[in-house]
Amino acid sequence: MTDGDGAATPPWVPVLRDISRVSGHELRNALNALVVNLEVVRARAVRLDESVRPFVAQAVEQSEESVRLAEGTIALLNLLVDAIAPDGSLRLSYVSPRGVRIESEDNVSQRAVRALGPLAARVAMTAESGDMAVILSIPETSLTKNQEHE
Repeated sequence: MTDGDGAATPPWVPVLRDISRVSGHELRNALNALVVNLEVVRARAVRLDESVRPFVAQAVEQSEESVRLAEGTIALLNLLVDAIAPDGSLRLSYVSPRGVRIESEDNVSQRAVRALGPLAARVAMTAESGDMAVILSIPETSLTKNQEHE
């Protein structure tokens, strides 16, 4: 494969893209099955002991949140894979004070920022699109906060 300048794309780039695509698809399938099965359990929860129902409802909510977080993670992985230049380098740059600019197509960056929303909220990062890129930033305090939970 070559781009307009005649530079050959390394053979590992399409392989990585395929791995990313298939991995995202399989993760979505597994989570979708989980959500569907939990919805069936919730629908039948009226027959369960009253003390179990809140746990079923909470499991459904957590599974739905897991889907949103997985979508954000898949979007992040796809952004990184799409940021691979034809020569195999990454089209990333540092944004002060604690950010990274990931080059992408405009429609891809807007879609990625939407998918990254729930993940960004969980890890206290910001995700913005603009000028053919996604800019991810994470404040110093969020690292301390996340390390306390480990």
